Amino acid sequence: MKTAWLAVPVALVVACNEPTTPAASLGTISADAQGANAVIHRVSVGGSDQDVTLNTDANFSLVAIQKADGSVSGEWSDQFGQGQGGVQVAVNCLVVAGNQAWIGGIIKSGSTGVGGVDLSGLPALTRIADLGKSANDTPDAISFTFIGLAVPCTAQPNLPLFAMTGGQVTVN
Repeated sequence: MKTAWLAVPVALVVACNEPTTPAASLGTISADAQGANAVIHRVSVGGSDQDVTLNTDANFSLVAIQKADGSVSGEWSDQFGQGQGGVQVAVNCLVVAGNQAWIGGIIKSGSTGVGGVDLSGLPALTRIADLGKSANDTPDAISFTFIGLAVPCTAQPNLPLFAMTGGQVTVN
């Protein structure tokens, strides 16, 4: 019984120490204040990678985060098209240069389609370019997911970019 009574005041003390000011009005916390946990790069892609000229028709989504301590996390999904398979990739590499990013990782699951080759465990690499936020801007660009290349994303290989007319790329 004593334990229950002691736990309640502790919980109330913690609750009373919460800021009463909304988080949005507290301002931005600098990377120095956050130390190794500070996010220094965040890239994301979402949408259909459909393009009339390439006749692709599947979805591509990606989130990759790099922290000040150099750690990288995230994942991406690339569906290759109607019955052609796809992959789920655990991100372990991110390089940002201006409005472009190279992302690498290991395929967690995926195949080349129904009854196709299992791609799990293979390295994957992609490249993206953030070309604007407005409908009046040039469409953002992505590359295909390259599987099994013996090149790390840190090499920033010149993977061909294609217009992503049905989605959005953000490189921060």
